[in-house]
Amino acid sequence: MPEPKTSAKAASGESPNGARPETSHHPKTDKKREDEGYYGIPPLKASHWAWQIYVYFFVGGIGAGAHLASVMGQLFGWRDAAFFRVCRYTTLVAMIVSPVMLIWDLGRPERFLNMLRILKLRSPMSTGSWALSVFGSLSGAIATRQAAEDGLLGRDTVPARLAGMIPAKLISVASLPVALYVGAYTGLLLVATSIPLWARNWIFMGPLFLSSAVSTGLSWISFVLHLGRWGEVRTLHALRRAERVVLVAEAALLAASLLKTGRWSKPLFSKRLGPLFVGGTIFGGIVAPFLLLLGKESRGKSLLSGGLVLLGGYILRYVMVRGGHDSANDPEQYFSFARKGRREVREGESTEEEAK
Repeated sequence: MPEPKTSAKAASGESPNGARPETSHHPKTDKKREDEGYYGIPPLKASHWAWQIYVYFFVGGIGAGAHLASVMGQLFGWRDAAFFRVCRYTTLVAMIVSPVMLIWDLGRPERFLNMLRILKLRSPMSTGSWALSVFGSLSGAIATRQAAEDGLLGRDTVPARLAGMIPAKLISVASLPVALYVGAYTGLLLVATSIPLWARNWIFMGPLFLSSAVSTGLSWISFVLHLGRWGEVRTLHALRRAERVVLVAEAALLAASLLKTGRWSKPLFSKRLGPLFVGGTIFGGIVAPFLLLLGKESRGKSLLSGGLVLLGGYILRYVMVRGGHDSANDPEQYFSFARKGRREVREGESTEEEAK
């Protein structure tokens, strides 16, 4: 029985009518993919995060930074009532807004509750959810004591008496480690993935986000105190010095992050994100505020520097998340990153064998 003849078009992957098969992603049969690796198909699924996550990362960081400032002021023996009031109410509001933004992004409240069923120490999502819950509860207790001192619960009422019994100072110091973790864990959450932009920077991403949290927290407190013309002069001077120190630390960590990430930081300098990252975060959120804080102190310059740091902190989180999205959609980024990882593993194994 004679074998059926195979046409040249069929052998080349074309259908008899000359059209290319829509299901083919091979560069030789789909000209649209000739210049792309791995048939142009992203091997990673990009995150679906929207604006709620940017706000969640940003506001949570401010709350952690404000709490750190409050504890430091307490340990240094400050008696500035306006300073502590702003710190404690800021932390409370931040710990209310952050879970709301997270639950909003998750879509259903039960998804957040499911993460609290068990504590998984190796899961940043699990530990972060627990940290938000614990720190939110503790900050609520501290703010309740502050509300009683401010007379918001009435004078000589049962709620005011009960709130006055809350050991706010002790709780503040005890909850500091949880607050610092809340400030850093969003960066740790990003690196616990295979996305090159995030995973490559596993050493510095957490500290970078923590430094930004402290920076934005301090700037928010300074901004509010100057705006309301509150706070003691020495408090404002101390905040100014602290802001300068933290900005230097943030700049150093950002530079270290870029060096560590190397070529996989390319999405941060793209046409879409580059102007925001360089102009909004590096120059607008770090360099310009630092220069403003170096000169002669004034209310206007303090308000401007605080506003710039806050804007730069939000942009940092936005470009990091969006840059990770672009990194996941770039096949070449992922495969070059994977090859780099395998090479480092092999070199490590060779070094161990030589040592033996």
